[in-house]
Amino acid sequence: MLLAQDNYHSNLQSNLSSNYGLPSGTWIFTDNEEGNYSNISNWGGTRASESVTGQAFSRLSQMTIGGQGNNPWDSGWKINNNTSIQQGDKVLLVFWVRAMGESGLAKLFIEHATNFSKEIYLDVNITDSWVQYSVPFESTGSYNANGLAFGFHLATQQQVVQIGGFTAINFGQQVNLDQIPSDFNNELYGGHEADAPWRAAAAARIEEFRKADLTIEALDGQGNPVEDAQFEIEMMKHEFAFGSAITAARIAGNNNQNAFYENKIRNLDGKGHGFNWVVFENDLKWDGWEEEWFVSHDELVNAVSWLREQDIQIRGHNLVWPGLQYLPDDIFNNVNNADYVWNRINGRLEEILNYPGLKGNIPEWDVLNEIVVNTSLEPTFANVPGNTTGRELYADIFKRVREISPETKLYLNDYVTLTLNNTGGGQYDLKKARIQELLDAGAPLDGIGFQGHIGGFPNGIPSVLATLDDFYDSFGLTAKITEFDLPPIVSEELGAKYLEDFLTAVFSHESMDGFLFWNFWDVATWQNPGANLFREDWSQTPAGDTFIDLVFNRWWTDTTAVTDTDGLSVTRAFKGKYQITYFCGGETVRDTIDLTTDEKFTINCDNLQTNTEDLSARLIDFRIYPNPAQEVITIERTENSKANLSVMDALGHVMKEVISQDALFLLNVEDLSPGLYFIRLQTNEGHGFRKMIID
Repeated sequence: MLLAQDNYHSNLQSNLSSNYGLPSGTWIFTDNEEGNYSNISNWGGTRASESVTGQAFSRLSQMTIGGQGNNPWDSGWKINNNTSIQQGDKVLLVFWVRAMGESGLAKLFIEHATNFSKEIYLDVNITDSWVQYSVPFESTGSYNANGLAFGFHLATQQQVVQIGGFTAINFGQQVNLDQIPSDFNNELYGGHEADAPWRAAAAARIEEFRKADLTIEALDGQGNPVEDAQFEIEMMKHEFAFGSAITAARIAGNNNQNAFYENKIRNLDGKGHGFNWVVFENDLKWDGWEEEWFVSHDELVNAVSWLREQDIQIRGHNLVWPGLQYLPDDIFNNVNNADYVWNRINGRLEEILNYPGLKGNIPEWDVLNEIVVNTSLEPTFANVPGNTTGRELYADIFKRVREISPETKLYLNDYVTLTLNNTGGGQYDLKKARIQELLDAGAPLDGIGFQGHIGGFPNGIPSVLATLDDFYDSFGLTAKITEFDLPPIVSEELGAKYLEDFLTAVFSHESMDGFLFWNFWDVATWQNPGANLFREDWSQTPAGDTFIDLVFNRWWTDTTAVTDTDGLSVTRAFKGKYQITYFCGGETVRDTIDLTTDEKFTINCDNLQTNTEDLSARLIDFRIYPNPAQEVITIERTENSKANLSVMDALGHVMKEVISQDALFLLNVEDLSPGLYFIRLQTNEGHGFRKMIID
C-alpha cells in the first residue's frame, strides 16, 4: 500500500528547514508513521500499537518487558533502513519516548544489521512524560537497504515503554554534523532534581564518614586550661583519594615534559593543593612496561620519585589484563602452554613488584583488569590438573602478588557495572560471581575498582548508589572509582553538574576511599574530553570549577579554633592531614596531625598567647550583638566586601552559612537551639571568630 507523506514528517522537515537551514534530505525509513510502524520487529517482550492525540506524532508503539534479562539485548524493538546510507552521510534520528510508570531505561542502538557493529549505543533514562530526542551522527560505514538497524535494547529492567515519532532523515554529505540539531535530553538522569531524596542522605553520610572531631586542649605549664587560646587549623590534603590518570613522560623532566601539566597535578586550586593520588594510564601495563612505549624504565622511576617527593600516592595499573590483545606477543604464540604462560606471569610479577624505585612506592595495584570479558587464558588453565574452570589462575595470581609484596593492597578492576549502567543481570552478575570465586579460593582481595567510563546518557545517581550498596553489602570490600570520564556528547555544563552529583554520591558512600579521573586535560586524554578539568589551552572547564570547589572548598577545613573555659575546642573537620599553628613562648609553632578518626591534640605551653601578631595578621575584626541573643543578631564589620559567615555549634557542626557583601547585616537565629555557638567570618583578607550564646 502506497502512503503519502504525513503531517508529522512534513512538519519535522519544515522545522528543520526553517530553523536550521537544512535541506529536505532523504527519509531513512518511510515518510509516514503508518508505514514505519508496519516495519517494526520486536523480541523478548510484547508489542502493541495505538493512536495518540495531543502530540506531534499520531501513533505510538508500546513494549511491555516482563523482567530484567541476563543481557540488555534479551528484549528489543527495532526498524531497519529502507534507503541506502553512504559512509560520511549525516543522519538525524528523531523519536519520542516515555515510561508507563515512574521511570525506564533503554539502550538506544544504531548498528550493522548482521554483525552488530555500532554507530550509536547510548543509555536513555526514560521518564513518565513524553520527551523528544534528536540524535545526529555521521555514518562510519555504507549500508544497503535493511543493512542498518535502529532501535532499543529493553531488558534492562521490568518496564513498559512507549515510543512515538520514530524516524530518521539522511542529509547526505552536503551539511556538517554541527549544523544538525541535537537534543539528547541527557540532563534528565535519575536523581538530577535539586530536591532528589538522595541528596540529603548523602550529605548526612558525608558528615558521618568523611569527618572526625579534632579536639584541641590548651594547657599552661602547670596543666591548667587556657581559655580563649586561638589556633589556626589548615588542611593540607584529604585522606580520601582524589586523583587522575597521568602520563609519566610529561612530568619530572622526562622526554615530553610539560610544565603546565606538571604544575596542575600538584596545584589545581592555585593555593598549592592538587591531586593526592595518580595512576599511570599506560606506563605500567605489561606491554607498555616491556616495550617502553612512552618512557624508559629510568624515566618511569624518575616520575615515581618526583611524585613521592610531592607526597602524591600512586596506583599501579595493571599487573595482568588476561585478554590476548593486551598480553605480550609471545604469550599469544604460546597460549596453549600453561607452564609457559604461568612462568611469564610469575616473571612479570617478580620484576615489576621488585623493581628498584618502584618497590615500596606503589601502595596498591589493579592485580587483574576486566576478567569478566577477557577470558583468553581460562581454557588453557582449565586443563591444569586440579582445575575445573581455568579461573583458578586468577586466585593464584593474587596469592603470588601477596607473597612478593605483602604490604600492597590488591584490587580487581572492571567496567561491567557503572560503565555499562548495569544494576543487575548479565555481566554485572558475572563480576559479582568472579569476586565471590576469588574470595572462596582464598585470594587476598582488598578492594574493587569501578572504572566509571560513563556514557552519553549518564547513570542515574540512585542506581550508582544501589550498585555501591550491593557490592558493599555482598563483600564488605573497599572500593574506588578508578577511571571516570564522560564522552563529548555530554556538554561542559552537564559534565560539571553530573560530576558534582556523581562525586558527591561516591564521596558519601562508606565503601569508597577514592575517585580518579581517567584524564584531566583535553590533550592528554584517552578519548573522551567530556569531564576533563582543563581545555587544550589550559583554561579551566566548568567541570574543573566544580571539582576544585568541592574538593578544596566545600569539602575542605581551614578554620580558627578558640578554646573554652576548660581549655578545649572541638572542630568537626574533614579527614586528612592538617597543620596547626599557634604562638608559644614568643615563637610560632606549627604541628601536623593526621586526622583519620576522632583525635585529641594537647598543647602545653607556659606562654600560650591568645592574641598573637602572627595569627592576628589574618584575623578580621567584627562585632555581633545582642549576645546572648534569641531571634536576630547583627553582624557589624568595617567595610563592604564579600564575606562568608558560618555558624557552628560547640562540636564544630556548621548550622548556618550566609554570604553577604554588606558591612552591616542581620542573621536570623530563632531556629537554633539554646546553647553555645561560634561565628566564623571569612573574606579574601582573612577570617575572624566570635562566641555567641543563644538563650
